[in-house]
Amino acid sequence: MDLFFYETHLHTCEASACGKTPGKDYIRAYKEAGYAGFFVTDHFFNGNSGVPRDLPWEERIELYCKGYEHAKEEADKVGGIDVFFGLEVNFKGDEFLIYGPDKEWLKAHPDIMIWSHDELRSELHKIGGLMIQAHPFRDRDYLKAIYVHPYQADGFEGYNAGNRDYSDTYAFEFSTRNKIKMSSGSDIHDVGKITDNIGGICFTSRLTGPKDYAKRFLNATESIPLIKGDEKAYNEGVKKINDKNFGFITYNHRIKPDPDNSPFSREIFVADRNDIDVFYTPYNVLDLKI
Repeated sequence: MDLFFYETHLHTCEASACGKTPGKDYIRAYKEAGYAGFFVTDHFFNGNSGVPRDLPWEERIELYCKGYEHAKEEADKVGGIDVFFGLEVNFKGDEFLIYGPDKEWLKAHPDIMIWSHDELRSELHKIGGLMIQAHPFRDRDYLKAIYVHPYQADGFEGYNAGNRDYSDTYAFEFSTRNKIKMSSGSDIHDVGKITDNIGGICFTSRLTGPKDYAKRFLNATESIPLIKGDEKAYNEGVKKINDKNFGFITYNHRIKPDPDNSPFSREIFVADRNDIDVFYTPYNVLDLKI
């Protein structure tokens, strides 16, 4: 069975302040790594954006799209690899990968900067888009707290290569227990690290674009872990996978959550249906049923 692997979370130096690599420089590296394509998901203006904030809205959008456009131009020259557009938006430290908008849609919606989680998700669904919470349970010094939004997202990243293992463990366990669909991404910022715990999703046919990805994700009945480096688990996943089900690559030996010896250094808040943050601890958050 042919499988087509896609990176879902990638940053370029054109638009992400933390990006190290120009969009065009990812093309040959990802093709050589066996990927069918990737999504460029640079930090938007409410996150760690590299686009000047004092420019007119449409000019900012033009600059924001450069990383994707440069990657797409190079991909068209090289051939055999797809490049799709996405974004990573930020609220108060909780970040979301969104798929579906294009440059013209962004130019027409400057109010995206003041939308709530639910408003953003509603507008995305109107155009056949998708909203995934990036790296849930991320525990970093730059974050005041951990904010998890199971009701406000279409799914979670069950694996994020930039996360610490325990954060991914909690994201995976929380998603599994609550039947939240999962994606996976490398969260890559530097092409030189393409072989370090790479992530992604796979399909049995090529994606045609972000809205095709959204449709397949939302229609999937389950998420199949395809564990890179674990041949048995990989083969079992391949047997189950079909055009309506996707899998994600994750690390070989997943650690088990250990609430009695919590590694978290920040408070955890899980938003309810009304998007009101409710306090939980590592000791009871995995017992939450949504």
